[in-house]
Amino acid sequence: MNYKRIKKLGVLLLTMVLALTIAPAWSSAAKGSIVVEVNGNLISFPDAKPFMDKSNRVQVPVRFVSEALGAEVRWSSHSKQVTVQMGEDTIVLTLGKKAFTVNGQTKQMDTVAQEKQNRAFVPLRFVSEALGAKVTWHPDLYSVEILTGLAAEQPETSKGKTPPKDPWEEWKASRSVEGKTEKKSTGGFSYYGLYKSGLTVSGEATGEKDLFLQPSINFDVDDVDYNQQVKDLDELLRQQIETETVDNIMKYVKQKTKRDDILEAKKFNDKTYRIQVESKYWDNIIVSIRYK
Repeated sequence: MNYKRIKKLGVLLLTMVLALTIAPAWSSAAKGSIVVEVNGNLISFPDAKPFMDKSNRVQVPVRFVSEALGAEVRWSSHSKQVTVQMGEDTIVLTLGKKAFTVNGQTKQMDTVAQEKQNRAFVPLRFVSEALGAKVTWHPDLYSVEILTGLAAEQPETSKGKTPPKDPWEEWKASRSVEGKTEKKSTGGFSYYGLYKSGLTVSGEATGEKDLFLQPSINFDVDDVDYNQQVKDLDELLRQQIETETVDNIMKYVKQKTKRDDILEAKKFNDKTYRIQVESKYWDNIIVSIRYK
């Protein structure tokens, strides 16, 4: 029996198993929640969140179209059609169909509008561009920039003149991304706005006794690393919050491991901070930290 050959084969098989195990982690450069901005204003999605579909298209709840883009939206549960009207433009999309119409003319998408969480979602780019908006996807920030009206036009700047500051570019520059920028600091906490794991953190301190820090464990994209998000959150909290309090917070946080789990709002306190943990059905885990 050729033991050397068997040993070599064993090493090869082990290498293949390790490669298959690690590959998903490499391919899932963990991303956080999808950020959407319209004309320099960040859009809040309090319940149904945007998501990336199988065609790598950002889908948004149809309510976004009316509230953020200013269009009139009608939904027909009988025909499963969404009608979007703004000014002289009318768009009709049918759930599950790639064909849609713009002012009566049939066009094709490479994805479909769909129903999720009992809500109608539409492909953001196709609807926005059909309404005359300019859409830019920023993969490094996992964010979408939308410009409408005059903001969508790109006039050439006069030679020798300094172009006006772009609020979107200023916001991007202020966003801290793990592995790309330095950490931010708020109230003694040091953190990234976006971690490789998918954990996101927003923070603000307007005075010595006014602190608001909000880390979020995200479930709204498929390739985030839940376990690493938990570790990142634990490390962040232990920077300033008392050990026993952090232990209790993390014990509660770990009760939700799937999007359809629910965490009722629960409050924790130490000598300096009051912390609330909450997660609704099909939503992210939101941790809010304030001074007492």
